[in-house]
Amino acid sequence: MSSKNEKFSQSFQENVSKQNQDESFELKLQKQPILRTFNSELDRKFGGGLKIPTLMLIEGPNDSGKSVLAYQFCYGALMSCFKVCYITTEHSVKSLLDSMESLNYTVKNFFLSGKLHVFELHVEDLKWDRKITKMLLKILSNYMKANPLKCNVFIIDSLTYLLTHAEEEEILNFFTRALNVVSQGISIIITLHDYALSQDLMIRVRSICDTHISLSIREVGGKVVRVMKILKAKGVEKVADSVIGFEIDPAFGFRVIPFSQARL
Repeated sequence: MSSKNEKFSQSFQENVSKQNQDESFELKLQKQPILRTFNSELDRKFGGGLKIPTLMLIEGPNDSGKSVLAYQFCYGALMSCFKVCYITTEHSVKSLLDSMESLNYTVKNFFLSGKLHVFELHVEDLKWDRKITKMLLKILSNYMKANPLKCNVFIIDSLTYLLTHAEEEEILNFFTRALNVVSQGISIIITLHDYALSQDLMIRVRSICDTHISLSIREVGGKVVRVMKILKAKGVEKVADSVIGFEIDPAFGFRVIPFSQARL
């Protein structure tokens, strides 16, 4: 009888082990604490990928590449089998998908299969004021907290319009609530124009976020060079080569260029 029990116990343990090994590839990827961008150079800068969950702030002036970098993270998340909710204040659903596809980020199949959800957060002829801004910030926070679509990543591109008329307390409360959402295992990526907040408030917002990327534009000899600086990244004590030159290539999207070219 003892021998039979031992055989049963061994068989049971082997079955449990096999079940654990047979988990779907998608589920394994979703459990990974890393989000790859599927841009080899960019992933290398993050030590193999972005440690998640994270609250990321991407800031920079107009035309500095904020949305394209958001596209890259979105594409990487989808390719890593994460579900993404993309909230845009600058595009319609169609124009956002077309914009991503035009840079070779093939996301329409993800959209059609329900892995990518896109929501427009802009209304034509809407007059932005403090009351509307306060209401929308609260709705957005509550939606991410409830997460009815069970998304792994939220991308807000851009938050500028919502913050322009908001009070300081409302802005800090929004980012604090976003951090609480992140503590539940959800990543949030936010793009923001560098002029959107006062310098003092921007410093406080940056301190709340655990990943912070700053974009800028340099022009030398008539050539526009965009520069990305990784000021801090979750799980990385010091980012190697944190200043990165890049260009937006229609055939490739976000393309890292040698820093020597960025300094020309």
